[in-house]
Amino acid sequence: MPEGAALGVLLCAALVIGLAIGTLTGAVFLRAAVALYNKMAGGASSPRGVPEPAFGKATWIILATFMGQIIVGSLIAISTGAGPVAAGAGGKGVDVVALISFPVGLLIMAAVLSAKLPTTFGRAILVTLCYVLVELLVVGILVVIAVVVFGVLW
Repeated sequence: MPEGAALGVLLCAALVIGLAIGTLTGAVFLRAAVALYNKMAGGASSPRGVPEPAFGKATWIILATFMGQIIVGSLIAISTGAGPVAAGAGGKGVDVVALISFPVGLLIMAAVLSAKLPTTFGRAILVTLCYVLVELLVVGILVVIAVVVFGVLW
């Protein structure tokens, strides 16, 4: 097998494995975000509560969110002219894509949540913000652990 083909197969396998791991961890984060929102809203049975999805449903919600974000992010990148040419010309196009894609990605997740769960768009936005908070907390804890481990090793 040529070297380029082997690299392509390896990259595709890494993409599939990364998507699977990202979807599964995202489902755990989504369930935690719904639980956090419900705790703030007075419980899952309160009138403002959001039903917590089962793990399988949460996985499909996160997968649909990822796919929507990839499609819309690609459209934004194409429409702003970001890509290899823009990156070679100073990388300004990539900054614009990141600036636009983040809030659009949050809106996509809120739209998917309001479509897949029996909740309003406003509550879905709050659950999405709780999701971002849970992600930031987990990443922050992992960074602290990495700093401590690598600090001890050096």
